[in-house]
Amino acid sequence: MISYYLRTIQDKVLKKIPEFAKGCLIYCIEPKEEELEFLKSQFLLNGDLLNDALDPYEIPRVEEDQGKVYIFLRAPFVEKEKISTFPLLIVIASEFFLLFSQNKFNFLEEFLEKEKQLIFTTQKTKLFLQILSKICEAFNTNIVKINKEIKRVVFEVKRIEEEEIKQFIQFEFILQDFLSTLVSTKILITSLLQKQYIELFPADKELIEDLIIDLNQLEEISKSSLKNLVNLREGHEIIFTNMVNKVIKILTAYTILVSIPTIIASFYGMNVNLPFGEQKFAFFIILFFSLALMTFLFLIFKWKKWV
Repeated sequence: MISYYLRTIQDKVLKKIPEFAKGCLIYCIEPKEEELEFLKSQFLLNGDLLNDALDPYEIPRVEEDQGKVYIFLRAPFVEKEKISTFPLLIVIASEFFLLFSQNKFNFLEEFLEKEKQLIFTTQKTKLFLQILSKICEAFNTNIVKINKEIKRVVFEVKRIEEEEIKQFIQFEFILQDFLSTLVSTKILITSLLQKQYIELFPADKELIEDLIIDLNQLEEISKSSLKNLVNLREGHEIIFTNMVNKVIKILTAYTILVSIPTIIASFYGMNVNLPFGEQKFAFFIILFFSLALMTFLFLIFKWKKWV
């Protein structure tokens, strides 16, 4: 789907327009094959780079081709409570600003719908920084959501169920993905500053420096959350192992206690002359001896804290 948005300095708000106009924002999400061909032919875009943006494993980077700057980013994508990151391509050209992705990002939809008074499509550098800021906000929102889930069970380690353990392992992979994306994005921004792919004014440089600070903070929060997850998982493994060992120790102790009368009874089941064989109360004597021996061993186990 291809949509066009335009707002110049003379316009009060961002408006959706029916066709391309110079200085507009081209918003292409979930493109079809014919739309890809249209973008290539109409705007002379590099087909290979557009196809790279459809690769779910594409990493953040910057390319320049025929006067157009291709900025590959990764942004959080939530679908059916599953969180991941997917590529988002920004193309900055003299006549247009292109947003291109295989996936529909909710934060971009909200940005274009709710912040129409803040968007100027002709101010491309500012628009790029606004989108980058929204990506940072999306990362922060999802990291906070994961942190809440972690803190919810931090003091209930013994009550963690199998499904929650699976969820925490999934969170661990998500945070690893976030962390690598944030580091790559920070390198990309540094590259934009150094090589000057886009025109930057002093105010823009200050905004980029603020974004780098935000990325550093998100990176540290991700590391901290990841560490908490690992500690929580390892702590649960230790507690679970101790519980299993304790149960095995108790079962072993009771097995030994129960085996005492079994062994004595097996001896007296032999067809040979045995002590107390002629005694009238032999059964009760043997029973008392078995119980006494079991009690003695039980007290030893209790003293050793095995039961």
